[in-house]
Amino acid sequence: MTLLEELGIDPSAFIWEDLALCNGMDTNLFFDDYEADKQTAIQIDNCCLSCPVFKECAAVGAEGNYGVFGSVYWNGSGKPDVNRNLHKTPEVWQRIRERLSEE
Repeated sequence: MTLLEELGIDPSAFIWEDLALCNGMDTNLFFDDYEADKQTAIQIDNCCLSCPVFKECAAVGAEGNYGVFGSVYWNGSGKPDVNRNLHKTPEVWQRIRERLSEE
């Protein structure tokens, strides 16, 4: 049983974006600001890694979008952008892999 179901909320009443921690945040944080400032990028990564819809979001990036989806800056061709992810440590990449493998 999911948390929503435990709370008596029908999960099908939502689209995944409704449940994202970033819902309502300035989208520039996931594009221009992320690219320009390492501290902003680290904060956005941490937000993403705590998000309940992490996997759904990462899948959107992997489908060929660009920008930050699931704590990864995607290059628009379904691959992580090497240069815009340089600030990530091996530990952060490990956390991303762990989140992606969650059921």
